[in-house]
Amino acid sequence: MKIALLREAASNLLVHKTRSFLAALGIIFGVASVICMLSISEVARRDVIGRIERLGIRNVILDSVKPERIRDREKQESRQSWMASYGLTTEEIDLLRDTLGPNGTRHAVDAVVPMRTMFEDVRAGARGADVNVVATTHEYASVMSHAVADGRFLSTVDDATSATVCVLGSKAARALFPLSNPVGQVVKMGTTHLKVVGVMAPKGQTGSSGILSNPDNTAWIPFKTSFARFGNLQVRRSSGVSEATKVEVNRAILKVKEDVKLTAVAAIAENMVDTRHRQKDVSVTIPFQLLREQRQAERIFRWVMGSLGAISLLVGGVGIMNIMLANMAERRQEIGLRRALGATRGDILRLFVSESSVLCLIGGVFGVGLGACLAIVVGQLAQWTVVFEPWSFPLGVLVSVTTGLIFGTVPAIKAARLDPVLALRVE
Repeated sequence: MKIALLREAASNLLVHKTRSFLAALGIIFGVASVICMLSISEVARRDVIGRIERLGIRNVILDSVKPERIRDREKQESRQSWMASYGLTTEEIDLLRDTLGPNGTRHAVDAVVPMRTMFEDVRAGARGADVNVVATTHEYASVMSHAVADGRFLSTVDDATSATVCVLGSKAARALFPLSNPVGQVVKMGTTHLKVVGVMAPKGQTGSSGILSNPDNTAWIPFKTSFARFGNLQVRRSSGVSEATKVEVNRAILKVKEDVKLTAVAAIAENMVDTRHRQKDVSVTIPFQLLREQRQAERIFRWVMGSLGAISLLVGGVGIMNIMLANMAERRQEIGLRRALGATRGDILRLFVSESSVLCLIGGVFGVGLGACLAIVVGQLAQWTVVFEPWSFPLGVLVSVTTGLIFGTVPAIKAARLDPVLALRVE
């Protein structure tokens, strides 16, 4: 009986194909916009959360930042050569280890990992590549959960002896040694030759910008080697201007113990650093807090996207209601004849509701397909991997059918309440 009713509803809609198609357009575009926006927001969500998680959920990060005083001087003396000195020092790293480290007075962190960026050209024979150079200790790989693909990572012996060795990120290895295994070969950084002892697995972005946010395009060297071979000053030359930078530690990563509060460690570390710095040149970041704030922003964003989709479906629902009211006006004699032949008000009500539901069902199916196609096109243009939530497709169809039920009810009730005698008199 229900199948026959749906079949009859579909045949009635086919009588006015153009009108039915135009009515369904609102539902199609409404559902398509919801599917497309859900896909795009999911891609953005996974990318941002992935970057935050790669920073380490149990980590506290201290970054050396250029203070306003130095930024102002850069603007005033952009054509001169000068030196900038700011940020964390190796002495402060040792202080953090002695206070918060495993052998410190307060065992709150399992490791303190310093990182220092270097402005050195990297070459492998005659081949050069735009590779970032970062000095760090052996604890980096475990603290950042960065796996080794081939060979090994830096060791305590490498750092203690200031060994001339390096480890390449996956992208850096392909750029410098596209046709051979990098392990065991030699690269040249500035005037120093270093032996490649390992290649890291792909990691992905660990931030929004900067050398330290792209580990795949990085060459890692022992922390003490950076001072022994390249000195305390880093000189960057650009357009005839030389900028000498004295930053001993660009970033320090504190791996916090499981039973210790991240905020407490961050507060202690920030206080220890601030007491030694007159200028605000060190920032403290807690990736876990960033993740929590991102998830809150994500919930707000989903509400906004849902509201936009609801408005689109509301417009489509109004179109459906108008079409069904027009159908009722044109089919008054048909309604009167059905009632005269024994059809009840409930039969008329179910017929009109079925027609609006079938119309929205078809619109929902086409809308899901159109939304998926739009998301794929946007993904190709933006060069990202398209992601669809499995529940978004049935949700789109379900919402469209619900829209048909809601907005088709008013015309159906009006049709069911028509007086059969008056309806048959209509010419």
